[in-house]
This record gives sequence, structure tokens and C-alpha cells, in this order.
Amino acid sequence: MEFTIGDPHHQADYWQPQDLPDNCAVAAQTSILNQYLDHPISQDEANYVAIANGWYNPGQGTPQEDMGNLLQAYGVPVHSVDHASIEQIASELQQGHQVIVGVNSDQLWDQGPLADFWNWVIKEFGFDNSTFQPADHAVAVTGLDLSDIHNPKVVINDSGVPDGAGHTYPLDRFMNAWENSDFNYVATSMAPVGGGGPDFDIGHFLGWETTIAATAMGLDPISASVAGGFVDSLVHNTDWDKVLANI
Repeated sequence: MEFTIGDPHHQADYWQPQDLPDNCAVAAQTSILNQYLDHPISQDEANYVAIANGWYNPGQGTPQEDMGNLLQAYGVPVHSVDHASIEQIASELQQGHQVIVGVNSDQLWDQGPLADFWNWVIKEFGFDNSTFQPADHAVAVTGLDLSDIHNPKVVINDSGVPDGAGHTYPLDRFMNAWENSDFNYVATSMAPVGGGGPDFDIGHFLGWETTIAATAMGLDPISASVAGGFVDSLVHNTDWDKVLANI
């Protein structure tokens, strides 16, 4: 059974590949912006506006603090969150907000032995990931696929790969790549009109959070999953009207 927070199928229709080596943040914002506009803008126009305002510098990319400025220029309000959690992104998606994050492309695209060794060195010596492997790529997070509670996936529109519309990555791999921006994200403060409604089940979501929390506390995966399943079952099989009536 498919269980997804967000609306990745709808947003995949707006994906477009970046047309310059380092305008990923412009491409991500354009794919989101065109969900809000009556008349979509081209990537050429978006590049021009971003360059003219100093938000995008060809050869250098878009600074993290300027990510979202293009959206605001066209009347779409945004907010930025530092040191965020995946639960906060889930909440944004559930509200229909559009989310952009900075990631390290090597961490996201290539998890080979060399990358694993470098990750070990950074963690073993307590180095700052955002300093030694800073984020160098921006993607739009369009959904969280929780169909398999043991293997949650993050769905993104990635302008940097040919098949980047609705591309999925394992949650742990995404988290490793996102950490390199100090877990920063930029989200719209309102949902686009006419976007597909998110498929959301609060019981399943709370069960998923319980599973993640139980795993983080050292519980083995099977026991953690049982704990999450218990919470899911509790939410769905409790007569909440009767409970509230007795408070």
C-alpha cells in the first residue's frame, strides 16, 4: 500500500533540468514558482532575474541565504529554517508547502567506499560536515514515501540528474547529504492553488515517528516497528469522542 506525505506525483510535472552547471537553486525555485503563477516563467527569465539581483552568480551558484529570493520576487512568501528535522519537512509537506534544501551532491549521488571513508573521518574526529563537505546542490523535496516503514524514502525533484522528476533516495542517504547544509531548508508559507491534496494518515505518521524514535534509542528494528505499529493501531482503534467526553 502506498503511503506518501506530500504530493510528489503532481510536482513531478513541474520538474525541469538545470540548463547551467550551477543554477540548481534557480531551477528548483522555478519548478516551484510555476505551480503558483497563472503564466509560467521560463528558466531563462528566472536566470536573468536571479543574476540581475545578485542572487545567482554563474560559476559560483546561489548562496544559501539567497535561496528563496526568486520566489519572493514573484509574490510567493517563504521562510527559512536552520538545524531542522525530517519531521519539520513532513509537516511542511502536509500543509502543501513547497520545500527546497541544500545537499552535498557527492553524498546524495555517490555513496561509494571513498565517500563512506570520508564520512567516517569527519565523524570520528568531530569535524563540521558543513565546513569539510559543504552543500553544493539544491533540490526540491516533494514527498516522504513511508510505504515500507523499514525503508522510508525521500522523494525529490532533482534538476541535476536526467531522470530527476520524483527521484527517490533512502532516508539515511538523504539525511547524510542534507547534513552538509546544517539541515537548512526554505519552504513556501502557503500552498499553491489547485495542487493535488496530500495523502496523509495521522495514525500511520505517528507510528512512523515512534519507530524512528525507538530505533534512535537503541531498540532493534523489529521491536521498533512493533512499537510504531502499536501507536498506529491505538490511534485508529480508540473512540476519541468517548475519551474527550470523559475529560
